[in-house]
Amino acid sequence: MAVRAIIALNDGQTTPVAHNFSPTSGDGNVPGVSVIGYEDRSGGIPAGFPTISFATRRPTKTNRNYRVGVVVTVPVMEVVSNSTVSGIAPAPTVSYKCAFRSEWILPERSSKAARQDLRAYVKSLMVHATLITAIEDLESPW
Repeated sequence: MAVRAIIALNDGQTTPVAHNFSPTSGDGNVPGVSVIGYEDRSGGIPAGFPTISFATRRPTKTNRNYRVGVVVTVPVMEVVSNSTVSGIAPAPTVSYKCAFRSEWILPERSSKAARQDLRAYVKSLMVHATLITAIEDLESPW
């Protein structure tokens, strides 16, 4: 069983900085589903906390696959000025969110070697120049 511990991830800046994502929530009330959330509280404004969530789902009678879902969200706060008529700065608000969502579909009859291969392929793809250019520079891969 995995331990609910802080997850340290580097950001993508020129000089990377490690960000600590702390566990925030755990299992819900759905049988066969386990969910945990994490957030990086270093920004100080809860609405702007980057988050990670993991969900695992066990096979059912109608769906014989394990499913592992991951969502990473990076909110960007709206730039506000304190030049209101009342002189009171408006409340911080989220301007937009960049997000990543993935789902691993792992048949219950799959071997550990096949699951290891899949994870290794995805890990390699995530650092492949074609994908990096598509994400960072919004370039088409063809």
